[in-house]
Amino acid sequence: MVNESAYQEFTGKSVEEALKGACEAFKVGIGDLDFEIIAPGSRGVLGMGAEPARIVAAPVSALGGTAPKRTGGDSGRAAQPVPVARAADPEMREQAPRPAAPVRAARPVRAPRPERAPREQREPREPRERRERSETTPEMITGGKEILETLVKHLDFEAEVRLVGEGPETVLNVAGTSPEAVEELNSMIGGRGERLQAIQHLVNLMLSRKMGEWARVTVDVEEYRGRREAQLRALARKAADRVKETGRAVQLEPMTALERRWIHVELQGLPGIATESAGEEPERRVVIIPA
Repeated sequence: MVNESAYQEFTGKSVEEALKGACEAFKVGIGDLDFEIIAPGSRGVLGMGAEPARIVAAPVSALGGTAPKRTGGDSGRAAQPVPVARAADPEMREQAPRPAAPVRAARPVRAPRPERAPREQREPREPRERRERSETTPEMITGGKEILETLVKHLDFEAEVRLVGEGPETVLNVAGTSPEAVEELNSMIGGRGERLQAIQHLVNLMLSRKMGEWARVTVDVEEYRGRREAQLRALARKAADRVKETGRAVQLEPMTALERRWIHVELQGLPGIATESAGEEPERRVVIIPA
């Protein structure tokens, strides 16, 4: 019998925040947490109509060391998928087959379109961000570092810009020089990394103007991107396990295009699982469905 009493409900502005609360309450990592997303939450329009994200969670240790399939209770209120948009993300573009048009006597019948390979045999299209990043040169990195250092100085942060990685994959990471500065740098990241994205966009615009050609560097703060990617990949695996157990689709919280790609790549080729993107920016999200 599954110990239903071990599960507790947690809420937050996003699924990420609700999961963080659950991990802190049970004093475990996300890998040792069994959870179900009841509602992904919504930011509403201009702050009105916002709804919190809701999950139920329990530590795996309280369930006999495994994550059993829950029955009854809140599990029946799992979030249903929103309608999938006709065009998927550019980074994982997949077009649904079009229904055959009726044949009219006045027009010749068109030859059938060649069959496309099954989804699991097709590799994801390389996203624009990855293609641009692969063209990053040492000159761009040097110029971007100078621009970012000037920006950090004007913002009056006690921080320095460090190079993380090598070659085109080098990241300009803003790191605090004191514990207090590390805390203050959270304001450069934003709730879901929106401010970090805006700073990176600004740096690239200034860099492109300086070099007289399109230029791109990747900006990070306290290595936030790496932590965020690891967290989202773990979340994707947990949600995929839930889809397999219940046979129901699960929709994740709204994410940026790069974050959605992490989810697509993490679950690509997983048997019995498929991913789609649904909704419009900035509420576009990944829906994990049984295949």
